[in-house]
Amino acid sequence: MLQNSNNDLRNNMTPVEKLLFELNIKMCTVGGLCTLLKNCALFDALMILSQSENLFITRNPDFEYDTNMLEIALGQKLILNCKAIGLPVPKYVWYHGNIQLANCCSDHLEISINSVNQEGEYKCAVSQFDNDGLIIDQQFSKPMFVKVKSTPVAITKQPISFLEVKEGDDFMLSCEVQGHPPPQYQWFRDNTKLDKQTSNILQINKFSSADEGIYHCYAYNNIGEVYSQRCNVMMDLPRYKAVAKIALLIANEDYENHDKLHTPKNDVAKIARLLSEIGFKVICLLNLTFTQMKNAIKTFSEALSEGVYGLFYFAGHGFKMQESYMLAIDAPEAYLRKNAICESQLLSTVLQNDPTLLVVILDMCQTIPPKEYNPAIYEEVPTIKEYKGQQNLRNLIQAYSTSSYRPSYERMSDGCGLYVTHLSKYIDKNIPVTKVFEKVGKSIDTWLKGVERNQIPMFATTVTKPYRLTDSTYKRSPPPAVEALNKFMSFPTKSCTVKFCEGQLQCTITICPHIVPYLNIIRLIVSCPENYSANFYNSIPVKQNNLFENSRKKECVIFNPQISKGPLVISLTRNGSRVCASLFQIMDYVPTILQVLD
Repeated sequence: MLQNSNNDLRNNMTPVEKLLFELNIKMCTVGGLCTLLKNCALFDALMILSQSENLFITRNPDFEYDTNMLEIALGQKLILNCKAIGLPVPKYVWYHGNIQLANCCSDHLEISINSVNQEGEYKCAVSQFDNDGLIIDQQFSKPMFVKVKSTPVAITKQPISFLEVKEGDDFMLSCEVQGHPPPQYQWFRDNTKLDKQTSNILQINKFSSADEGIYHCYAYNNIGEVYSQRCNVMMDLPRYKAVAKIALLIANEDYENHDKLHTPKNDVAKIARLLSEIGFKVICLLNLTFTQMKNAIKTFSEALSEGVYGLFYFAGHGFKMQESYMLAIDAPEAYLRKNAICESQLLSTVLQNDPTLLVVILDMCQTIPPKEYNPAIYEEVPTIKEYKGQQNLRNLIQAYSTSSYRPSYERMSDGCGLYVTHLSKYIDKNIPVTKVFEKVGKSIDTWLKGVERNQIPMFATTVTKPYRLTDSTYKRSPPPAVEALNKFMSFPTKSCTVKFCEGQLQCTITICPHIVPYLNIIRLIVSCPENYSANFYNSIPVKQNNLFENSRKKECVIFNPQISKGPLVISLTRNGSRVCASLFQIMDYVPTILQVLD
């Protein structure tokens, strides 16, 4: 009955009477309720029950710093706090000087300092408002003065690295730099200062060939300096396509009668990789004899028909007597010109079918043979090979790692020779081929600046069209001669089974390249039972050993397998005793091009 009476009583109460009734039941005072509402941040309800409290700032922005002056570097954050009490509950608005900061309406300010314009006074306006939105009271916090810390310049956005511009067009380059004090700028072309180009934006009007070059920006303030990356600006010229792009690269280093060289193998491998990446079919051969060099050049030349881009690169020993001569690895100690491959002999062979572009690179010494060690060569009457195509010769570039009668040097510490170290920077770039060799020369000049030197690269050209080594090739099928050469060069990994009749055994033989990209260095692996070992022999003795076995791994490496003139003998042994042997026709599995070298 008592419960029903309480329910009837509540139903007849006003909301205020109900609240007081509930507080009485729970033995809670109005003051206790106000405290609870304050703890729960229910300030609108608290305003009904409590008297107004005066506004009072309890913590100013300088509280955490013990100073009213802050130095902040560009890119860092400014963090300030302001605390106040009062009823109605205080509202916060932050100011920079007399300007209100957008969306900064809490007791916590956190902004990034990205500009010197953000220096100055920061303060917080704390206000109380009545129910109609009118200000009852307002106070400003103590100000915090912010200064941008002096910082060295730093590039936030580099100029683009490459730009082609049509003749007569305008172009701009920009370099975005951050620092304080604000940076100053100076633009350069080919390391020459450009007058009036002193802002972060370079503007060139009516572009011409005289404006081609390497541009960069120098930015500085009183704290530091910085140089931007280089931008290669070139004339936008017509683009051509090739029927095919083919390169023959020869590395001679293991000479029989002359000093061995250390970098040609690495030089050729590096150039081969770069040429392959831009679409060249690459023939790489290591340590060729005179006959092998002639036959390799002949095979290469047969594919250089009209529309084809050809590139020949030789790294090894050489000399200069009116013409440039390349030495094969079997050149005699007192060699004659007839013992070497003459440049005119090379050109007369490879130009006969009129390739659209031919690049010849000779990375070798151009010195004269010493008369005291080789007098006979001075009495020799040279044979001059005339080279000409059916078309005019507007298609030839001849590049040399050094100029006439000067030496060419290796850089063994880097693994590559001096010339290839710099040639590799540009040979795969999308620039006219003549520019490639201009840049190589400038790069070596810059690297050796102030150093007395003998190696000075040079090149000659008859090319008048803006051919590029990066030019694309037509998608149609290549000419038959090019297709035949592609098949000649093919060297996939192959496996076959060899029977050893004496021991009633059979083994799997795997044939693959030993050093990519060289076609004439073969690796042969025998898979046979674990308790057997494999040994390898040439069935016909060769003048210079070309076979190197690793019996532990049951494999061997063969240099120029075509010189063996016969099958390979594979012998199996067990516990040191010969068990059986078999003949293996190695030439059936190697690239076909090796069969025409000897």
